[in-house]
Amino acid sequence: KIYQMSGGQYHVPVVFRGPNGAAENLGSQHSTAVDSLYAHFPGLKVLTYCDAAGAYGLLKAAIREDTPVVFLESELTYGVKGEVADEEHIIPIGQAHIRRPGSDVTLISWGKQVFQCDQAAAALAEQGVQVELIDLRSLRPIDHETIFRSVAKTGRCVVCHEGFLFAGVGAEIAARIQEACFDWLEAPVLRVTNRDVPQPYASNLEKLVNPSPERIIDAVHRTRQR
Repeated sequence: KIYQMSGGQYHVPVVFRGPNGAAENLGSQHSTAVDSLYAHFPGLKVLTYCDAAGAYGLLKAAIREDTPVVFLESELTYGVKGEVADEEHIIPIGQAHIRRPGSDVTLISWGKQVFQCDQAAAALAEQGVQVELIDLRSLRPIDHETIFRSVAKTGRCVVCHEGFLFAGVGAEIAARIQEACFDWLEAPVLRVTNRDVPQPYASNLEKLVNPSPERIIDAVHRTRQR
């Protein structure tokens, strides 16, 4: 708010890095998805990644910003290895990535849930369902063009993310899709999120609460049955 309250005289070029969502067996006190909290405020840019290349390119972009950026990470991705280009590359803020092209259903996700969606999309492909998987990467601002273009093509959409169903980023995406793509939608936008309970500690209960490939596949099938 300092930039607005000072009439543009003060800039706050700072990057806040921090974990988002559940790790493993850390209980509810260490497992909250905070993306919707930060994305609520105008002036903050909120970014997240799923792989090494995304982390590198997005963090470079965040550091170069002249405004505050919240850079959300997942502790479960710290040990995941991936290819990163030898030359410096920057991923523009506000640009989603089509991770997997498809024509039947648009599947939108971000952060480590993209890996769950990868598994679901591969299983669905074996069943003859071609999912277009979008890694959002930037939660504020959101890449409307990529989302709307995909939904206009497929006519169906599922949003998968950590955090709760109520007032999550997925709710904002669903609202914007129905406002802009209503004439192209063949079914309501469905969401796969954490179940509406505090994060449990036990591994078997964590699997029941968090999004899973099975729940994503079920949502895709339900939206195709409409």
